[in-house]
Amino acid sequence: MLPELQQLINLHEIDKEIHELTQELNKLPEELKELEQEMAALEAERAGDLQELDSLQAQLREMEAEVADLEEGIKASRQRLMDIGKELELKAMLKEIAFREDQRDQKETRMLEILEQAEALRQALADKDQTLRNLKKEYDRRSTVVSGQAKELEQQRVVLTEKRESLRTGLPAPLLKRYEFILSRRNGSAISEVRDGVCLACHMNILPQQYNDLQKGEEIIQCPHCQRILYWLGEAEEEEAAETPARKAKAS
Repeated sequence: MLPELQQLINLHEIDKEIHELTQELNKLPEELKELEQEMAALEAERAGDLQELDSLQAQLREMEAEVADLEEGIKASRQRLMDIGKELELKAMLKEIAFREDQRDQKETRMLEILEQAEALRQALADKDQTLRNLKKEYDRRSTVVSGQAKELEQQRVVLTEKRESLRTGLPAPLLKRYEFILSRRNGSAISEVRDGVCLACHMNILPQQYNDLQKGEEIIQCPHCQRILYWLGEAEEEEAAETPARKAKAS
């Protein structure tokens, strides 16, 4: 195997680790997003409840004023009863008093309903506030954990990046450029082993002549299908690599 190809394989192993670490780092905020969405939804519900409570309180104040007006009207009408001498006028006044009393009773009944609704909303708001406090505590706890995990992963990535820079040194510039281009286009996978003439990345057969040239180990060869840089471990290593999964399956 060409020395630069072996160096490229080592570099690729480091790049795979960096790629996996980066994916883990990107996933960490997702653990908090669900809690953030839950809190936001609860805050929106709470705002709606507060708005409804304000509306009920406004209705209550309006009805209290209307009931007070009706009471004043009933009181004034009853005082006027003493001055009415005609039976027809008396009946009309009594009918008016009864009508106002009925309106007052209806409004008072509605006021009781509003008070019950308002109390239920206050209880719902108290429950939501408690749930929000619990969610915020859990968010803070998870945020601390995620922050610690992110710091640890970032430290690992820094160490790997330093190793990567060391491995890049000495590689021919055109080969390195070709490798990094494939790496960017193939989601962090730029090199593939060939076993029994098959590229293990895309699972396609390479040309027989390419396989022969790869086994000679005298040039850099790319897969004609996925364009990844290919390498061959050798017959003994190839057989051992093929047997390892079978041994694991038998052991399990």
